[in-house]
Amino acid sequence: MEMIKLILLVAMAYAFIEPGRAADVSCTTVDSAISTCGQYLIGMATAPTVECCSGINSIHEAASSAQARRETCDCIRQTVAMYGDLSDQAARTLTGKCGVKAGIPISRDIDCSR
Repeated sequence: MEMIKLILLVAMAYAFIEPGRAADVSCTTVDSAISTCGQYLIGMATAPTVECCSGINSIHEAASSAQARRETCDCIRQTVAMYGDLSDQAARTLTGKCGVKAGIPISRDIDCSR
């Protein structure tokens, strides 16, 4: 079962990246990646899963241009807004715990205009 999940994540990552250049990241892709982090984001897990971090890393790697980062940021903001019981502390620490160095922060009040 875990192998199937890993294969699906890899397929999902390749679905929105053209060879040689990053493609736009869809909100569906962002939502799918963040949903794997649900237990961590609502405080039911002390650490994000490997599946969660794989998804978070994929969406941040794909958002390589300024326009793609803004669009991805908007998608992150929309997705996070759906979590009524979101732990702001967990959201703030997610990218760091997943090893994303200069990624878009996961937050309800993220400013996507920058």
